[in-house]
Amino acid sequence: MTDKVMKEMEGRWFLQYSGCPMWKAGNIDTISFNYTLEHRGEELVLKDVVEYRKNGRMRMKSGIDIPDEDGRTFQWRGIGVGNKLFRGKSKVLLNEDGILVIWFEKTLGSSESIDVLTRKRHLTSKESEYILGILKKNEEYSRFIDNIDAVNIG
Repeated sequence: MTDKVMKEMEGRWFLQYSGCPMWKAGNIDTISFNYTLEHRGEELVLKDVVEYRKNGRMRMKSGIDIPDEDGRTFQWRGIGVGNKLFRGKSKVLLNEDGILVIWFEKTLGSSESIDVLTRKRHLTSKESEYILGILKKNEEYSRFIDNIDAVNIG
């Protein structure tokens, strides 16, 4: 992942659609990702803090996204107790107009899927239709549409 791509990801994003079983659970809502650029030696990495409400209580997961050489892919590694054993590979498929689409490889806990995040916490029905239209038009994203659900309902 290039420095430019990471800089464009920096800040807070709200999860709108996901294929991840954890985020699709009915007792989890108001999911946000906050990306911060950090130096690790000579390289830039993205630290991410995912905040979500589960059964009415706020929770948090932290990790580091380490860029691969290809410029769009990164390796995620969990930070802290309970997260340190988790790892995964992801790729930014789209980052424009306040819409971020990230692909996630299959892991022990989830199937291959995408997450769709936006800078806005809540979307209008017109904005949701626009985003789903983008996904349907692109072959790289469209194969995941049947497996993603709206998740940011809190």
